[in-house]
Amino acid sequence: MPTVAGVDSCSFGWIAVLVTFFDEVVEENFFLLERLNDLFHLEIRSSFVAVDIPVGLLDGPVKGGRECDRAARKVLGKPRASSVFSPPSRLSLSSSTFEEAREWRLNRQSFGIIPRVKELDELITPDLQVRIREAHPEISYFVMAGLAAASSGKKKKEGREERIELLEAYFYQIHEGLAAFPSGKAAADDVLDAYACAWTAMRIFRGEAGRLPDDPPKDARGLEMGIWY
Repeated sequence: MPTVAGVDSCSFGWIAVLVTFFDEVVEENFFLLERLNDLFHLEIRSSFVAVDIPVGLLDGPVKGGRECDRAARKVLGKPRASSVFSPPSRLSLSSSTFEEAREWRLNRQSFGIIPRVKELDELITPDLQVRIREAHPEISYFVMAGLAAASSGKKKKEGREERIELLEAYFYQIHEGLAAFPSGKAAADDVLDAYACAWTAMRIFRGEAGRLPDDPPKDARGLEMGIWY
């Protein structure tokens, strides 16, 4: 039976939810990883990985970010569009202070994920991108809910409950997954987002997934800049 992984970054490093499935999910495993590359050394191997970190970067700042970022905001509408922020450009990844990052027009959110974006960007290649795809949890939830954006933010109690209800239609160990990670190293919303990415990875394996945009452009390194759902 196939196994796929949903991955999200967290304060410690990375959360990985590995899902083995046939017609339905039969097994869920949870891992807290210090480095993303550790995913490929687990005893359980995954055929596809959907990760909530940008794959494929612009060289310099562009208003609104990449085409896929702008498309995702348009799909989600207000207020969930604010969950899609423009990723750092590749040339800005060397920024070590927020003052440096501001010169590249980065906000605090974009600056905060530089270490994770840089880690993935140093790992990914066009060949590896066949297996590792970018996802955005809010787009995944949008599709799960029948093309409806979440009514509450993911850090609010109501928002967490709303997302758990959506995920429970596909997974059976959500609460075990939430309990598997120390709160000081991984937030509950990060765990749920990893689950949402696992849902997208299953759709990729089954050939059911779409992406924004349909025909994504490539960056200077030949990486496609598209968000899968």
